[in-house]
Amino acid sequence: MPGPSYESLKRFFESAPAARKATRTLARDARVNLALAGGTARFTMESGSPAVLDGPAEDPDFTLTLPDGAVERITSLASDDVGEFGVEFFKLVLDGDPARKVRVKIDAATVRLLGHGYLGVLALGGLKVSWWLIKNGVKNPKAAIDRLRRGT
Repeated sequence: MPGPSYESLKRFFESAPAARKATRTLARDARVNLALAGGTARFTMESGSPAVLDGPAEDPDFTLTLPDGAVERITSLASDDVGEFGVEFFKLVLDGDPARKVRVKIDAATVRLLGHGYLGVLALGGLKVSWWLIKNGVKNPKAAIDRLRRGT
């Protein structure tokens, strides 16, 4: 399945300082399916470090559909600021262009998402992410999860 998006995400999560910082709050059980143009991959923390592997995860927390344009946008940011990446991710979720629009399908209960540390990732984004979410009508983390569940 390796392709440009897979290789870019693998390199990003395994070596980019912002990705390493953003994922440090995640539990070893955290797992995300990545629907890419070249096929399905998965993000996992099972080794204690972020990794992108070929093939789907069993019982994922959520599934991200990432067009090549979205992968390119995220992996080309030259910042080590987790907040900047968080804002860019949420912008891509709201993007109207199918070549860049990230789709999120939440597969797990909210309790499991919280237990796997995703709230910590939002917290690491700090004021940049919080302010951007508030400006876009999301008042708290549960509201963000609920909005993503609705697909908006």
